[in-house]
Amino acid sequence: MLNREVVPADRYQQKLARRFSSVWLIGPPMGDELQELICHLFTPEEARAVLGLPSYLPRKLPYVASKAGLKPEEALPLLEGLAQKRLIYGGASGYSMLPLIPGVFEYFLMNGKETPLHKGFGDKITALFGSGYVKDFLGWVKAPSIRNIPIQEHVENEQTVADADLVEKLLAAHETFAVLNVCQCRQSVAFAGGTCKRAKIEDGCLLFGAFAEGVVPQGTGYHVSREEMRAIIRERWERNLVLLTANVSHESPNAICTCCDCCCHGLETINHFGGMALMAQPRFKVVVDATACTDCGRCLRPCNTKAHAIVKKEHHYDPTRCIGCAACLSSCPEGALSLEPNPLYNPPSDSFTRLFLRIAPKALAFMARASLVRLKGRMNGAGKKETA
Repeated sequence: MLNREVVPADRYQQKLARRFSSVWLIGPPMGDELQELICHLFTPEEARAVLGLPSYLPRKLPYVASKAGLKPEEALPLLEGLAQKRLIYGGASGYSMLPLIPGVFEYFLMNGKETPLHKGFGDKITALFGSGYVKDFLGWVKAPSIRNIPIQEHVENEQTVADADLVEKLLAAHETFAVLNVCQCRQSVAFAGGTCKRAKIEDGCLLFGAFAEGVVPQGTGYHVSREEMRAIIRERWERNLVLLTANVSHESPNAICTCCDCCCHGLETINHFGGMALMAQPRFKVVVDATACTDCGRCLRPCNTKAHAIVKKEHHYDPTRCIGCAACLSSCPEGALSLEPNPLYNPPSDSFTRLFLRIAPKALAFMARASLVRLKGRMNGAGKKETA
């Protein structure tokens, strides 16, 4: 398995790498790093079978085998093996191909295994994502698909404001709760030789409602009670982890990623690659009382989005980088920080279907931008070769 990366990609692996590079799969540009990753994950025979898969929506075996140029009896063991390894989706509705990230990254790593295949993937995908290719997609428009959920106690004095975003609403709306075995981001960073400064690899994502129902049969997590989930959320928030979730209302099944700025790819995107375009405006934002602030800088460490900074020994606060997590409030010895309602806030979508309809046109703009950026890059590269 580990020797795949030193073997030159064959034609099926090259074709599969090119497909994974598609902007419609939010893929990285075609290059040696991507081909090495694909060669690590898929043998040439497996790559050929995967080329017959549709993206996202599953199709049955006869369709996939025909597209791959294989007989069903040839394709079946390849597809089943890949589905069992969680490198593709496989179920009663058929088989489908997932994007690398988000997609294969979460699906493949969520069971917490540490095989050479998992370790090599975690190492390579961390380096590939860290190249910043997602910047190709971000920059034109905002698509508020992610939101932060604040903790009740920091807004308890805002009783006149609707609290639909609060954690307690999410806890009250569901009966089934689960925790994933691992945080895929922290695990992949560990595979790449890094260490999380805020949490453990075992601090996996938190699941609510229908999202929590299948984790035990799949071996990817464990169930907890409502009180246990409340305690887990409290403990992680006290370690200054950010509670990020999909921008849907509390009644919808959902997941909370308890994120850190040293490992989380979501926060990496927000902090370095223009990902603030994906964040919904928070219900509340921090305000600074300049007359009480002593420029001590203690608010810098708990802030995961670099909203606070010390410049020439003076505290500076950038409200455009604040996601309303309130992690900084308890760090201020002078009480110079507080929350106030954000006038730019819009309520979350009622469901994932409504969220998709809400952001779909903006997602198309992201894809168009990435296509133009990469086309320009190829044209500039061709021009340089002609000049040389």
